[in-house]
Amino acid sequence: MINIVVVGDVIGAGASTVAVGIAQLAADNELSVNLRRFGSDDRALIDAQNFSELLLDGIDTGTGAPSSALELADSTGNICVIEVSSKDEAELLNSFPDSKIIYVQGSESNGRADASLTIRNRNFVDENFSLGEDRLLAAPTVGDLINATDSAVLTRSVTGEREICEHVVIGAISHDPADDYFGRFGRKAVVVRAEKVDLGLAALLSGAQCLILTGGHEPSPYLLDRAAASRDTTVILSPSPTATTAKNLEGTFGMSPFSHSDKARRIKELIAQKVDATKQKELFF
Repeated sequence: MINIVVVGDVIGAGASTVAVGIAQLAADNELSVNLRRFGSDDRALIDAQNFSELLLDGIDTGTGAPSSALELADSTGNICVIEVSSKDEAELLNSFPDSKIIYVQGSESNGRADASLTIRNRNFVDENFSLGEDRLLAAPTVGDLINATDSAVLTRSVTGEREICEHVVIGAISHDPADDYFGRFGRKAVVVRAEKVDLGLAALLSGAQCLILTGGHEPSPYLLDRAAASRDTTVILSPSPTATTAKNLEGTFGMSPFSHSDKARRIKELIAQKVDATKQKELFF
């Protein structure tokens, strides 16, 4: 088995994202692939859980718990892609010294000589092996929006808190332009004041993934009944006014854990554009 270790130079560099993309490229080469997270801290546990929830064809994504060196040594298959943090990297490489290293480089790093491949984060948009900016990869989930705004969940959609919101749209002043305005954006969260029932209904009709009601006031039962009946939109209630709620949402983009199959497909597409067949052969064979 070939072990490919994916390590980021800083937290948030995108190691989880790159590990998923590399695993999918290996599977596209008709190899049997394991995707694992090594480590013992809370972040390793979250990453391992997120991996296990991805439904990726031809890839064993584990049980939802981080893997030990002993478990990795007993793995079967052609390729094992292992994400690890920089603080745990030495421990892992002591057990698997022949691993190939993929280094996910942040803006403050000068790279490293022992990496088989260096993939640069979105700050290096003009360089080789740079993934650039991508709205889908940066998009938060409904769960992220709930946490950022300290909101209460009033009704849940079928997909619930795992749904992605690529756009956050502040409600229009009146209902007249709301339908057209909301309809311009796909995969969105709409922020409106709780008492603005007409705007809330327009957001539901436009197919919003999340409706964020602000101000802490109890919304109309009619609005909630409509949302519960369709189950297309998760409706949450923020205790803060609209301006504060919008400010609290600012930090959600680019910080969401990698845990959605649509993001997995997108990262494979982006990496495949940068890592050609020759480089893939060097990594996987």
